Amino acid sequence: MNMTTTLPLVGGREEKPQQTQTQAQQPRKKHAKLFHKKSRTGCQRCRIRRVKCDEAKPICNNCTRLDLECGYGPPASSPASEGDAVSTSTALSVEHDLVDSHGILYLPETEARRKLELELFYHYATETAPTLGTEKSAQDFIGPALCRAALQSDAVLYGLCMLSALHKAYKSNFSEPQHMQHHSTYLNLTLQSHHKHVARLDIDNVDYSCMVSSTLRVYAYVQLQRRELEPYTPPIEWLRMSNTSTIVFRKALALIEKNPGSLSGRLTLEISHHLDEKRRLEHSDELLYLLRRQEPHELEEEWDDDVYHVYRRTLSCFGWVWKHRFVSPPPPGMSRRIYLFPMIVDAQFVDYVAQRRPRALVVLAHYFTLLALHRDFWYVGDAGFREVRAIAAEVPAEWQGMLAQPLELLENPSLLCKIPSYR
Repeated sequence: MNMTTTLPLVGGREEKPQQTQTQAQQPRKKHAKLFHKKSRTGCQRCRIRRVKCDEAKPICNNCTRLDLECGYGPPASSPASEGDAVSTSTALSVEHDLVDSHGILYLPETEARRKLELELFYHYATETAPTLGTEKSAQDFIGPALCRAALQSDAVLYGLCMLSALHKAYKSNFSEPQHMQHHSTYLNLTLQSHHKHVARLDIDNVDYSCMVSSTLRVYAYVQLQRRELEPYTPPIEWLRMSNTSTIVFRKALALIEKNPGSLSGRLTLEISHHLDEKRRLEHSDELLYLLRRQEPHELEEEWDDDVYHVYRRTLSCFGWVWKHRFVSPPPPGMSRRIYLFPMIVDAQFVDYVAQRRPRALVVLAHYFTLLALHRDFWYVGDAGFREVRAIAAEVPAEWQGMLAQPLELLENPSLLCKIPSYR
């Protein structure tokens, strides 16, 4: 495997300011309710600049806009139980004295680390990869092709180890905290290596970047499945993480002419095919009732031609899948189209979701209903129906009528077809 003697791990630890006794005695002022959680996992640049980070990965929007290097620190807490102790004999640890002046941590190569990576590589090849693909082409990509690339690219190897550790955690019902510790370590290594590739994408690393983007999208679905829904906040980080991965494929468009038969070339051409709006619009007729404007609350909504077209394009992203939601066995391409949605959806629609516009949340609930077609996959599980239920509790009463179909399927999931894994 492509190893180096020292490997960078993104992140530093935040120091919480100490409260003085006088401050502690003063009553807290009530602030206006915010509709986002305070970020403790923003990128290094945004934290240094003390600005709000949208935490899009691999490169946040602030760093994309300003053309800055973007890197992330380790999460403030692990998805495993915070009270669990991690055994230092079984988990990789990061020493405090390995922090440089830029807040970058370094994880040295050791015998224990080499053995762990071999173990994670073997688990991925034999147990994780076979659970990810739904068609032969997808299975070949996420399995043998990714394993071969991991022997040549550190970024791909880290992504593979990250997913393998996450799968191990899932199989143990998240009862063995060392798996989540390994997952967090390799997630940070993955993000650091990946954002460097994306910032300097060329013919030599574009295939690896596409592969790493795919591993991060799987991770994003697991995060979606395990996120807190009370109080409800829209899944903006998930949408923007998936949407940001499109940067890789869009940049790849300029490179595939030199190597059209490459992995990235084939993937980019496939995604471009799904970006054909005219072709997509043909299949979204069943969803046009979501664009209705006749009730008083619908007429009060901010609306113009641009808003209409944002929603129309969004519906076209999953209209074909909605049309075939009851077909069993499902036609080829269902899984691919479902996973492409957060990549190709209009960025303006993501902003509408962030603003909690009721119509945008209703549209998103219809997509999550379709995500339930993957309910037998470990990295999706009941994430789709969880989000539908949470959105239904959030949307004002006057908009509930537009949720009739998702709620009906929530109560009768057997009506939906199931997408089987490829074996």
